[in-house]
Amino acid sequence: MHDAARNPLSALIRTIQDGRFLRVIFLAMLALSAGALVVDFQQLSAASPDGLPGSQRLEPAPLSLPQPGDQTRPYFPKTMPRAPNRGNPVLPGYSGPLDSKAVSGPMAFFEGAQGQFSAVGTITPGTAARLKEFLEDNDKRVGELHLHSPGGSVSDALAMARMVREAGITTVVPADGYCASSCPLVLSGGLYRKAGERSWVGVHQIYAPGVTTGTLQRGMAEAQSVSAACQQLLVDMRVDPQVWIYAMQTPSDQLFVFTPEQLRRFSLANRKGRTGRPTPRPVAEG
Repeated sequence: MHDAARNPLSALIRTIQDGRFLRVIFLAMLALSAGALVVDFQQLSAASPDGLPGSQRLEPAPLSLPQPGDQTRPYFPKTMPRAPNRGNPVLPGYSGPLDSKAVSGPMAFFEGAQGQFSAVGTITPGTAARLKEFLEDNDKRVGELHLHSPGGSVSDALAMARMVREAGITTVVPADGYCASSCPLVLSGGLYRKAGERSWVGVHQIYAPGVTTGTLQRGMAEAQSVSAACQQLLVDMRVDPQVWIYAMQTPSDQLFVFTPEQLRRFSLANRKGRTGRPTPRPVAEG
């Protein structure tokens, strides 16, 4: 019997040049490694409540409510977290679905009854200008502004907070509402501030998505400047700047969610104020 018949594998190896044979082995090992990575990736996706860190999840995500010492949750820029036994927030003047389109779309303003208004959606560049126009169109009529937002543009949120304070408006995160990222800056602008049961109010590090130009030093300088402006706002609004320490300690794809006790202690929610329209501001003479 020939050697090839007795040991076909040895015969096959002898017919392949050494270099080609090694390439075949390498590609096979690479394929096996890739398969293992795919399995690990899928398992990680299934285990993570928002799919993957930084994912673009569109459906509401069921999560446990934060407890002292367990307050870091995934950040959702296009949807909202949903706690056990949680319903949708009641937002004055807003009757549409609170789906991904409503949450991730540019913030819009809605008029309810008895001086109650709502702000729903993402704070995009230009939202502060739209709020300014909205307040001018509804001069002295806005008593409460109910917030439901995943945040967004920090510079706009800073400007919005100061507009809200100047107008003497009460800010509210309704029961089951969502106020994340830069949204708590707007919340802090309220002359009075409220947070309902099971509401999610959380912060994280500021970030600039899509930055492709500039130097690392410039980016760090800008981040420090914006961070200082956020801290100064909190001080001016008489909110404990400890809020921003938690923000700086939390990665941008995560959210540090405050407990009801912390919201009160840091004065992000003081549960005071009117439920109707504010006292009319004096009309300037001239």
